[in-house]
Amino acid sequence: MNKKGFSLLELIIAIAVLAIGLVGVLQIFPIGLRASQRAGMLTKASFLAQNKIEDVKLAGFDAITELPPKIPMSGKDGDFEWAIKIDEASLEGIESTGDIRKITVTITWPERNTTRSKEFITYVTK
Repeated sequence: MNKKGFSLLELIIAIAVLAIGLVGVLQIFPIGLRASQRAGMLTKASFLAQNKIEDVKLAGFDAITELPPKIPMSGKDGDFEWAIKIDEASLEGIESTGDIRKITVTITWPERNTTRSKEFITYVTK
């Protein structure tokens, strides 16, 4: 008698191998989702920082060198908090004349059980 097909034991082994493979694949999805969310938040932080840098540039050199500066130096935008720091810049190899300012925009945001932050730096001249 020549029987073709799978026995019950072969079927159980095949299902067990498939289940182990699926469990491994399903564990990857939450990691990918977290990485995607982190990348999205970093992208939003980058756009916010770019907007604040443009605000500083539009205000002009005189507005940022006055004390207090004529621009907002910190604030909140949704889940993000931002702060602007203005320092006199001394660049190596260039005589310091006080015409260059280093602008540091720090963006912070909550992520899971911690707070993440990123600094963005640019220079503004007279």
